[in-house]
Amino acid sequence: MALHSAVLVASLLIAGEANAGDLTSTELKNELVGHSIAWWEDGGWRGGSLTLAPDGSAEITIDNSGDNPVQQGDTGRWALRNGELCTVWSELRDGGEKCYSVRRGERGRFVTSGGNVFEVRDAGV
Repeated sequence: MALHSAVLVASLLIAGEANAGDLTSTELKNELVGHSIAWWEDGGWRGGSLTLAPDGSAEITIDNSGDNPVQQGDTGRWALRNGELCTVWSELRDGGEKCYSVRRGERGRFVTSGGNVFEVRDAGV
């Protein structure tokens, strides 16, 4: 009986972890805003740094990769809408807004619905 209970509890814990779901707007603000964030695409072929400032401004860098030896960057704005992180950049994506849901990943990282991985690097801005 004890073994059956232990298996049931373990199964519930694993299911809860797998269905932890997307972060709420409050969780996104508490976890990501005001921190220096390293980011990379899930495939690992492009990355850089990201800062979401408390005043709604944002800065992004895209590290050099492949044929592009120069680091690129942009400035823009961020907002939280319906539990999603939305960004608009001056030049990237031709200034168009894009919104992503974000969930907790492995090793304290965050994974966006757009396939990017975020890792908070320091205490803040």
